[in-house]
Amino acid sequence: MKTRILSMAILASMTSGLTYAADTEADIDMSNPTDVYTSIGASYGSEGMNIKGQLMLSEKTADSGQKSGIIFEAKNVFNEGDKSPQFTGMVDHPDYGLVPTFNDETSKRSYRLRYGTINTTNGTGWSIDAILADHPFYGSMAVVQAGPVMTIPVTDNFYIWPILYAGAVVVGDNMQDITATDIPVTSSGIDVPSLILTGMVYARYAFNDNWWMLLSASYTEEMQGKSWSDDIMDGGLQMASFSGELSLAYQMNKRQNVRVNYKTDNSDSTDDSYWIEYNHAF
Repeated sequence: MKTRILSMAILASMTSGLTYAADTEADIDMSNPTDVYTSIGASYGSEGMNIKGQLMLSEKTADSGQKSGIIFEAKNVFNEGDKSPQFTGMVDHPDYGLVPTFNDETSKRSYRLRYGTINTTNGTGWSIDAILADHPFYGSMAVVQAGPVMTIPVTDNFYIWPILYAGAVVVGDNMQDITATDIPVTSSGIDVPSLILTGMVYARYAFNDNWWMLLSASYTEEMQGKSWSDDIMDGGLQMASFSGELSLAYQMNKRQNVRVNYKTDNSDSTDDSYWIEYNHAF
């Protein structure tokens, strides 16, 4: 039986360093990936249906000086699409000895929880980000990271938000599955195979009040432990080191938008994906 991980972590919404008007309506900038407000959203595309929600925890006043909130995302909630085989243990083969079995499928469903806070005057802050997903070898896997964020206004229409995360990978301890059944094994339930570092950047360009484009890119590398990107057979975690996402959005009004999204990475085991999304802020 797979060991399930209870991932308890929080991440962030950040927010911009813009000066906020006293009018609550003007406070919301849905083109800013780090702004904090209460909202719900849903999308559907090549990787199934996704839902997300954001809850603002701080005061909705322009002079509060700080914004904080939490975001929850569930991707491919119905676990659609072709599945990859998942490791289920070693069995004794009369000719080859111990051989691996793959009698299960890796779920394509994943969850993300974020908490963060930021100074609304200078646009600097920090966040915690936790992702829970299935891994083809370890079963459940959680990636928990934390780090600072800042806001860089290039022009009135062009903004950049760099983020630096550091954290750990937590997986199910399946040592009993990769060891012969007649050898006693003590399992702690979870294992921390790697400490990792992730550099991210968001770049947003607003064409006008109704149309804007958002580009995000991230690169992850291990600091200690198993390689983040090497194949499982080579002792790595076999995860994509680079990920990029592009969104083109139509802002219907200050509280509603529709987005077309495209995502790619450098992993051989995942395909490029696309989806259309609707978001509503309160």
